[in-house]
Amino acid sequence: MRELCPLCEGSLSTFVTVATGRKGAERPLAFLECPRCELVVRDPSAWPDRAAEDAYYQLHENRADDPGYRRFLAPSIDRMAARLGPGVAALDFGCGPDSALISVAREAGAAMMGYDPLFAPDEALLRASAYDLVTCTETVEHLHRPRAVFDRIARLLRPGGWLIVQTGFAPEAARFSNWHYWRDPTHVIFFRARTFEWLAATYGWRVVEIAAPVAVFEKPG
Repeated sequence: MRELCPLCEGSLSTFVTVATGRKGAERPLAFLECPRCELVVRDPSAWPDRAAEDAYYQLHENRADDPGYRRFLAPSIDRMAARLGPGVAALDFGCGPDSALISVAREAGAAMMGYDPLFAPDEALLRASAYDLVTCTETVEHLHRPRAVFDRIARLLRPGGWLIVQTGFAPEAARFSNWHYWRDPTHVIFFRARTFEWLAATYGWRVVEIAAPVAVFEKPG
């Protein structure tokens, strides 16, 4: 049975196979690509289960007050700055245990909340058309069901609202094996600029910017 893209349901084909482990001693790991939306997908047989994911996430030590972490998230922080202020309702989707974006937003007077299926699973925050700004940083690469998540995010945005996504953009096949991003076992899908263009066309969003490592969209009013 042919594997289907978890984002657009196109038929996946071989993209690249990389050697894993010390000096490539472990079994080769395949990555697939979708010709329709250009998503790159880790071999689904190598995706971690929920328990393994949760255990790995617990090892993360990102802190909202860490200057290095804020520098890492600067592409998203810089782009959301113009959208913040009193009266703005914002959501950090996939906020993790301690969100630097929420800290920055609240410092600017915006009412930003955080949702995370593991660390902050408050479903009450996921009200339709509730937010002027949704951020999604270092999250989309973990999604096992990305289409369902983007469907939900599309409903969260108010007309005129912005979505800011930060993630690693997949390089071409010749450079992929040396790319650090795939080595995280919880990174199961990888986006390209064309993938984000496909998302914009699918949901009717206006592209504000697509430039690694961020993609910014506006929901038309």
